[in-house]
Formats: sequence, C-alpha cells, structure tokens
Amino acid sequence: MIPEVGHYALILGCVFAVLGGTIPLYGLIKKDPYLIRYAWPLSYGAFFAISSSIVLLGYSFAVDDFSVAYIAHHSNSQLPQVFKIAAVWGGHEGSFLFWLFSLAGWSAAVAFVYQYKAPSGVNQPEKQVQHEAFIGRVLVVLSLLIAAFSLFTLFTSNPFLRLLPIPMEGRDLNPMLQDVGLIFHPPMLYLGYVGFAVSFAFAIAALTTSGSSELPWAGWSRPWALAAWVFLTGGISLGSWWAYYELGWGGWWFWDPVENASLMPWLTGTALLHSLIMTEKRNALTSWTLLLSIFTFSLSLLGTFIVRSGVLTSVHAFAVDPTRGVALLSILGVVLLSSLALFALRGGQYIKPVRFGFLSREAAFLAGNSLFAVATLTILLGTFYPMIFQAFGLGNISVGAPYFNSLFVPLSFVIFAFMGLAPLIKWKNATSDNFIMRVIAPFSASVVIGVALSVMFERGINLVVCVAFIMALWVTLTSLQALYFDQKSRKNWRFDSQFCRQFAMVTAHIGVAVALVGATLVSYYVEETNNRMGPGSQLVLGDYQFDYQETELLIGPNYTAEQANIAVTRINGVENDAENIGFIKPQRRHYTVRTMNMSEPGIHWFWKGDIYITLGDKINKTDYAVRIQYKPYVRWLWIGSLLMMLGGAMAVLARIRIMVMTKKQQRQCQEAKLTSTIIMWK
Repeated sequence: MIPEVGHYALILGCVFAVLGGTIPLYGLIKKDPYLIRYAWPLSYGAFFAISSSIVLLGYSFAVDDFSVAYIAHHSNSQLPQVFKIAAVWGGHEGSFLFWLFSLAGWSAAVAFVYQYKAPSGVNQPEKQVQHEAFIGRVLVVLSLLIAAFSLFTLFTSNPFLRLLPIPMEGRDLNPMLQDVGLIFHPPMLYLGYVGFAVSFAFAIAALTTSGSSELPWAGWSRPWALAAWVFLTGGISLGSWWAYYELGWGGWWFWDPVENASLMPWLTGTALLHSLIMTEKRNALTSWTLLLSIFTFSLSLLGTFIVRSGVLTSVHAFAVDPTRGVALLSILGVVLLSSLALFALRGGQYIKPVRFGFLSREAAFLAGNSLFAVATLTILLGTFYPMIFQAFGLGNISVGAPYFNSLFVPLSFVIFAFMGLAPLIKWKNATSDNFIMRVIAPFSASVVIGVALSVMFERGINLVVCVAFIMALWVTLTSLQALYFDQKSRKNWRFDSQFCRQFAMVTAHIGVAVALVGATLVSYYVEETNNRMGPGSQLVLGDYQFDYQETELLIGPNYTAEQANIAVTRINGVENDAENIGFIKPQRRHYTVRTMNMSEPGIHWFWKGDIYITLGDKINKTDYAVRIQYKPYVRWLWIGSLLMMLGGAMAVLARIRIMVMTKKQQRQCQEAKLTSTIIMWK
C-alpha cells in the first residue's frame, strides 16, 4: 500500500508541476497578476508531493518491502539500516527521483525567498507587479522542467513498480556503494547539478521579459549560482575522496567520463559566478552571463545523460538502458536548442558597447571566462571523441590522462595567473604605474618563495612543481593584498557585508591554492612498492618499515573479510630511534549475496601525507600481493575544497544578509513615510 501512495504522490507532484507551468504562463500572456501568483502555491505543492514520494520510498526500503522491484534489486535484509536509506539513491530509479526532489526543492526555495505581497488595494506599485511577473516567469520555467522530468521518471524510471513473484530476499546493494560516501556524495552532487537550473530559469526569464535590462536579475541569480557551485564543489571533492579510499587504487582523479561530466559544469559555473559579478556591478558581459547560464545547466543534463545512458563506460555509471538515454537526450536537446534559439531571437537587447581598458578588471574577467570555456571544450572533446570516432566506423580509440594533463594543466596555470590579477586591478581602467606597483610585491614574493619551496622537495628544480608553487602563492598573496587595499580605502576595518564578500573571495582563492599544491605534490612525489607479504614478512618504503603481524578473519553484517594487521614504524636512521606509528589494517571482503570481492585499503594519515596499503589477491595460504604507497600532501586536496566551499557559503550568507538589511531598510522607509504623512495630516 505504501509504494502505491508514493506512486500517487509522484503523479500528484507531476500534476502540480504541469499546472505550475501552464496557469501562470497563461497569466503572463494575459498580463493577469492573479493567475501569475498561482506559481507560488503550485511550486510548494509540487515540492511537498515529490518530497512525500521519496520519503515513502525510503520507508519501504527501511521495512524491506521486496515486492518493489527497485528495492529487491538494491537492498537486502542484512544490509545496515543506514545503507538501506542511502540505497534510495543507490540505483538509477531512486537517484533520479532524488534528482527530481532536488529540482522541486530549489523551485520551492525560490518561491519562498521571493514571496509575492498580497495587494492592499486595487492599485499596486508598478515595480512590484513587474518583479512578481519576472519571478513568476522563473517559477514557470522551473515547473516545466519538473513536469518534464516527472514524466520521464513515471514512464521510464518508476521506482515504485511491483515485482511478482515477490522474492524472499533482495539482491543487496552494490558493495562499492556500501560506504559512508553514498550518504553524502550523490545528494551533494545532485543539488549542485540541479541548482544551476535556477540560474538557467533566471536567464530564460530575462530573455522573455521586455525591458529586463532594467531589472536586477543578475543580482537575484547570483546567490543561487553560488549555492549550486558550493554543492557541486562538495559533490566533486567527496567523490574524489570516496574513490581514493574505497576503490583501492590510491588515486583521486582518473579523467573518467563521469568525473569529466561533473567537472565541465563546475568550470562553466565558476565562469558564470564571475560573469554575474560583471553583469550586476558593471552591466557588462550580459550575453556571456546568459550563455553561461544556459550551457552550465545543459552540461549538468549532459552529465546526467552520460551516467544513465550507457553511451560511455564508467565505474560510476548507474544504468546502460538506451531507451532512457534517448529520452534524456531528447530533453537535453529541447532545453538546449530552445534556449539557444531564444537567445538568438532576444539576446540582441543585451549586446551593448561597454568601454573598459586593457588593464581593467573587466578585461581580466573576460580573459578568465574565455579560458574556462576553452578548458571545458577541451574536456568535452576528449570525453566524446572516442565515441564519435567509433560512430563513424573508424575503429576504437582511447583518450586518457596524457591528453587531458597535457592540455588542461597549462590552461589551468594561465587561469591561475588571471585569478591573481583580477582582484588587484581596478574597474574600467588602471594606470600602468598603479598596476605595476600593486603587482610587483606579490609577484616577486611568489617567485622567490616558490623556487625555494621547489628546491626543498628535490635536488634541482622540477619546472611543473615550481610553477605550481609560484601560482599557488600568487593567488594567495594577491587575494590577501586585495583585501588589505579594500579595507585601507575604507579607512577602518568594518565587518559588514562588503568585508564578508571580500573575505569569502579570499577564502575561496586560498582554497584553490591549497588544492593546487596538494594535487601537484601527490602527483610528482608519490612513492610505492608492490611485494608479496604474509605473517612475519617485512618491507621498507622510504622512512617507514612495515611488519606483517597476522591475518585476521572477520564477519560483517553482510560480508566476510580477511584483514591484514601491519605494524608501521618510522625509521630515523638510528637503530634505537625508531617511532612506532601504529597498525594499518587493509581488508579483502567477500559479499555473499552479490558474490563479489572488494578490497578495502588501510590508510594512516598525517598532515603532510598518507600511508596507503592495499591487500591484493591471495598468492597462497598465507601470503598476499600487497601494495604500499606514500601519498604526500594528498589531504590538502580536500582541505582546499573545504575552503572553496566555505568561501562560497560565506558569499551566500553575505548576500542573504544584504537581502535582510534591504527589507529592513524598506520597512524603515515605509515607517518614515507613514510618520511624515501623519505629521502632515495633523
């Protein structure tokens, strides 16, 4: 009974979305504000109905209702309860329901933030009517997207379908997904993917509104793009961390098609954030902003298509059903082609001449956005080129890490150079003397300290490592200097919204620098050894000695495991000066229901590196193939990601504070006007 109620709730959510996309649209055509206002309650209705649907699916997982096909294929009575709930998005059908839930949640959030005010009289202020109509357009676009993906879910990916005969036991969740990463990584990634639908909706609303150049739509869109960017950054970094400690290969990025699919909207989304700043503050790069809004959401849909269509092979892929792939590709085609056609018809109103000098922040932003676009195109070409090559009957070809590293890494360094320049340059134009005075100190310090740090890590200088250090220092020092100059120009330090926004930028840029250092050092200075080990054997790698003590047999809730207990000692060159680090315990697990073997690496981490041990295949009764790696500064990757997320979150909070203050000031103005009216009456 519960699955049927969840199914009906999903249908009800689809109905709300269809009504939310048609009734207010008719009101916009007829210029009827009362019909437009239906967008708000219908958005809430769609969200609550779809939320009820996913909650009921989670309840069905919790009570082991194997009469539901999706639950029977992705759960088991022995599965820990927390993974039963997380299994809601552990397969194609449930994950797409969560995708739909996220979209409805973003739509309801927009409706909640921009609530309409009921008219106190017959005549409303013209500006309020105009703003309500614009937000109504945004909600209509979001409702139409919810309706399209609701229909896709109901007809091709329904998670509530019954299974007859009812099995006594489920097939169990994929062992690779039975990890804490499943609880956090997919939800954050989906919230990031789907969050860019709000920026897309604002762009479409701007293109369909006459005179929208007078509306502050870029300022309205910016916090939503920031929030989506924060979630997508978190989703990508969590996926990298999950792959690092779960898959057993010790890497953090493989240039896998699905990894690339998440990176591409992140790159264009980063460009969109900077373009929105230009449009909001300088009324420039508006066409860039509109196009980036369209392409970022389209790339999010492309990532969804890659994961679920089977067109590209990946360890991260959910499904290989070509029927679903065709349906998703059709939705992507309609969204992309219709929005680009709309831009071709209406985008001309935003093409206005804007004057700025070569040494200006506008020029730096434009160059940075262009480089982000080129980097995205490079990844897109490398990801899909093998498929295109095969489609034309030219044979099979693989594009791997050498292609991406040789093109993407140099582009990244150029982007970092402009990332450091932009905060130092003034808007419109800067004199060459002023520019040189601001740049010379951080540039000199970056070069000197960067070369010194590079020499510390090896005898001689590795060019890539040296450039990475210089760029990381350049981005950090220029951001701090920009914060200093900003506060100095205000003559005193004030912790207001402007300071919060500036500090958020500094935090995010420092996060990029920290991640850059971590990625470079772990790529160039990793140490590893592969050897046969068993109880009583010993191995040395660098400054560490590894003693295999024993093999322990374990029984988990739905698996059995062989665990190696390996003692680790740091050798300091003196026989009696060894430091006992502790035990590292890698495992080989056997999942009985799925009949799959999984390797669970053992990791001991320090602030400056990880010791990473993988227990491989069994060679004889006692010995295993053991792989030991030392990964220097690998944790800096995720520390940098956390700093980027923190910076983005601070910027969102600063925007919320501005909105709250603005409403407070509006109330004060209204009270002041009312007081003056009473005085005049007296």
